Amino acid sequence: MIPRPNQVRALEQTLAALRGGAKRICVTSPTGSGKTKMMTDLLQWSTTEGMAAALYTQRRMLFDQTAGVLDRAGIEFGRRASGHDPALLRDVQLCMTQTELSRVYQSESRELHQAHLILIDEAHCQTGGAMRQIMQDHIAGGGACIGYTATPLDIGDLYDELIVAGTPSEMFAIGALVPAMTYAPDEPDLRHVKKYVIGNDLTEKDNSKAIMRPGVFGRVIAAYNQINPDRKPTILFGPDVRGSIWFAEQFVKAGISAAHIDGDNVWINGELHVSDSELRQQIMDGSKSGEIKVVCNRFVLREGIDAPWLCHGIFACVFGSLTSYLQSGGRLLRAFPGKDQATIQDHGGSWWRHGSLNADREWSLELTNHRAVAERLEAMREKQIPEPITCPACGKVRPGGRECPQCGHVATIKSRMVVQVDGTLKPAKGDICRPRVTRCRSDTPELWKRMYHRMRRAKRTFRQAEALFMVENHYWPPRDLPLMPKERGDWFRTVDAVPREALL
Repeated sequence: MIPRPNQVRALEQTLAALRGGAKRICVTSPTGSGKTKMMTDLLQWSTTEGMAAALYTQRRMLFDQTAGVLDRAGIEFGRRASGHDPALLRDVQLCMTQTELSRVYQSESRELHQAHLILIDEAHCQTGGAMRQIMQDHIAGGGACIGYTATPLDIGDLYDELIVAGTPSEMFAIGALVPAMTYAPDEPDLRHVKKYVIGNDLTEKDNSKAIMRPGVFGRVIAAYNQINPDRKPTILFGPDVRGSIWFAEQFVKAGISAAHIDGDNVWINGELHVSDSELRQQIMDGSKSGEIKVVCNRFVLREGIDAPWLCHGIFACVFGSLTSYLQSGGRLLRAFPGKDQATIQDHGGSWWRHGSLNADREWSLELTNHRAVAERLEAMREKQIPEPITCPACGKVRPGGRECPQCGHVATIKSRMVVQVDGTLKPAKGDICRPRVTRCRSDTPELWKRMYHRMRRAKRTFRQAEALFMVENHYWPPRDLPLMPKERGDWFRTVDAVPREALL
């Protein structure tokens, strides 16, 4: 198989970084662009160089899937995971992160694999204490760590160098991915979520409260029937595990075959079973054949699952973070024979919160979920980027224009359907992000100067300083005052980290 340009780029730039002495490298490329092939290429290179290597994953389904890929590539490797007989003398080891934590660091029943090359799959998920310790110990032993992810967010303190191997537009151009067409029939009113932090995923409790309101399934099934009348293979992301099972049950009651998968159990044919690889594979095979029309889950199918036949995605949840949105939506974009596009049925407001799944994004190691979402909302508020529009007639989302390209409806005013706490629908009219009303009184520059020095000592961000100014003074300060950042990105940095020359 001829490697894709992004795969060639990933290998060449990673090897160049390693030869330059880099020890913590992150490689990013869109979901479905072949990151497993990138890792396989690097493992094959390490084998020819006589270097020991370890590949870390953290979910059983991903472990089994990756093992199959390594087998087909002809790589001899050991399996360091519960339920498998180890082959500890092999140079290449496929490791389950949780097993390494248990056996290397807790029970001390074996040593860490003495690898020179350490690959970390779904690096955005592997940022906790266990992986930090593993990376630290490997690097102390002379190794180099390479993380792979489609969403390099909130990882800046773990990696020193970022390699952008590919973009969605490049993958569309070569036919590796298909574009998504988004519909947004409704979205929940989130004003009751008191502790919601921009860019964070909601707790399962808050997500369930937001989505599971009276009439929810009637709206989901009506939209499903309208958008996907041919019953193309579908994946549903629910608000929590219980909600995911509930959606599967409701589809079955409506005469549409459905199943549910989570980390511990599967629900199939009306029965809940303890999950194992055979049952999970049975569900995925049923999805591919069309026997199971809808596969429901919370997050277990969010990362790395290779199911390119999926054509329709139902977001019956709120994706607060850009990571969750892109990872989940990415399950739908993989190319497959006869598939020219994917359809997204969004009931959580992700269409305006995060933008299009098709968009190229500017990645940097400084980028966090909070900053990515907040910067987008701020840019829409200041009219630097247009707010997307949802058609009130068919729900199709479009970047602009009065006429819907799908159904021809001509809108006289922007509106979207918001689900109230009692389950009723209420049209929200006008812009989502309205401009802030700012004031500049005679003492405003002095008040901001004091706030600047307070926040500098407290090591808070300029955004936090601005919000506290509003709380204390009951108005927003204009952004052209002395000691305010010149660049948008600096508003998300701590005050003490931005040099004076970068301020007004």
